[in-house]
Amino acid sequence: LFHSHGLGPLPTFAMGFKVPECVETDAWGPPVDSVDADRALTYAPFTRSDKFGRAADWNMTGYAKYAGNRYNAGQGGVSTVFNFFANDEEDSFSLVDNTPAPRQRYGARGKFQNRNFQRRNWNQATVEGGDMGKGAERERARQQRMQSKKQQQWNTWAHNRNRETVTYSGSVDIRPDWDVAEQVNLVQLTKLQAAALPPHEELAQCGALGVFDKTYDRVTPKLDRDLQKSKKISYNPTTSDDPIMADLMEKRSGTVYATDAMVSAVMCAARSVYGWDLIITKRDGVLVMDKRPEGSFDLLTVSETAQDPIPDDKENINGVHKLSKESTQCNFDYAQQVLTEESENFGDDRDPFGTGDANAAKVGYRYRKWDVGGGVVLVSRHELNGVTDSKGAKALLSIKTLNEFDSKIAGVDYRKQIETQRGAVIATELKNNANKLAKWTCEALLAGADQLKLGFCSRTHPKDPNNHAVVNTQTYKPKDFAQQINLTEGNMWGVFKSVVDTCMKMEDGKYLLVKDANKPILRTYVVGADDFNDDYASEPIERED
Repeated sequence: LFHSHGLGPLPTFAMGFKVPECVETDAWGPPVDSVDADRALTYAPFTRSDKFGRAADWNMTGYAKYAGNRYNAGQGGVSTVFNFFANDEEDSFSLVDNTPAPRQRYGARGKFQNRNFQRRNWNQATVEGGDMGKGAERERARQQRMQSKKQQQWNTWAHNRNRETVTYSGSVDIRPDWDVAEQVNLVQLTKLQAAALPPHEELAQCGALGVFDKTYDRVTPKLDRDLQKSKKISYNPTTSDDPIMADLMEKRSGTVYATDAMVSAVMCAARSVYGWDLIITKRDGVLVMDKRPEGSFDLLTVSETAQDPIPDDKENINGVHKLSKESTQCNFDYAQQVLTEESENFGDDRDPFGTGDANAAKVGYRYRKWDVGGGVVLVSRHELNGVTDSKGAKALLSIKTLNEFDSKIAGVDYRKQIETQRGAVIATELKNNANKLAKWTCEALLAGADQLKLGFCSRTHPKDPNNHAVVNTQTYKPKDFAQQINLTEGNMWGVFKSVVDTCMKMEDGKYLLVKDANKPILRTYVVGADDFNDDYASEPIERED
């Protein structure tokens, strides 16, 4: 190229390299006067807009860390000549990340927005070109059922979460010197079934039965009747104080002796919530069940199985103790008020207990013998409350009463619903008083009653527990009513035999069968022979006027 232009050959230059002299000094590095300061200065190109940073940025915290390539100094604000990079240790060295992890959002907003978005898309697809026939209708109905079910589950969970837990007091104070002989879990009793229903044999009949006044079948809330305080006296002796039962014991008629209330309490123990207790005496292979003197076994319960528990306050008129006394009083008064003055003898002995009291309540008694099986023979006393004519024949009655104390608490209003919504009233009572209704049905079945008369009494004022009015009376057949409340005779006898077999394994002595007031547990305590014998009241207790 140079020759073509006539410039001649390319000149050559010789560059020499001079080794600097090494001067031995006592200090670090070469001496200051031996180094040219201008030539030793490292060259780093920069412009006036560049900003000077640190002499050495060890942590890479300068402006260059925001650059796409950390070796590109042109994008950063500081020259990278003075920056330090540990390229050899980069692969094996890592810094700990101390930044907090992003919090996950648990709010329902996104979920519901997503659900609504899906529902809108599904509806849009259905309207535009989807299935407009029965398939779409079924799908919409299914989604509505699922949504309603989830809402109901949420409401139930929220209600149970906010509900207060009530701790009930026991029916008897357990002494520290009583030892636990046996313990039964009531949950397991619900699955028991008897191999066969035991046959019964009539041993004796006594007492008197009043004739039922059929005008009470036509009572309505608009034509109610005031519940009158009965002047009659109820004689309900325990098993050991019954003279007829004592004669049957001498004849060795059975191996277990009890009343219908005791037998039904054991049979329906799995449905009970409140505490109760019975005295069991075993001697020579014979069990005798008795109620504790001055105990609360004969008192009826109110809203025992309700979803909202009743407060255990003795001074509250809507507490457990006050309501039990009120319900027991109403039940006795109603059973005597619906009977006429006419009565019939039920058996040979009109006065089986030898009281000689003209004011004694009219009650018929049946003594029956049941061969339960496995060497267990039950002899029990059963009560009947009246008699009536039904299709030209005599029908034996078991008369009971349900009382309403406060419609806002119980969830049912007799005066507004008993005529138009009888099914709803019965369903609510079955939910609130499952144990009481089961025991009444059990007693009616064991006594051989033809009809079960249920009276409905309501307070004249929600805050007045002393005055009541009869608003309705309903009649049921015991077997049909048992099916309605899911009570089977096979389970009744299976539970009774299981508890009796457990007691038969114990040694001879005196025991106390106690239902725990706060747990579904039935315990048997070993008590002394002289326990519960003090302050025994053999005289009948008159009803409050």
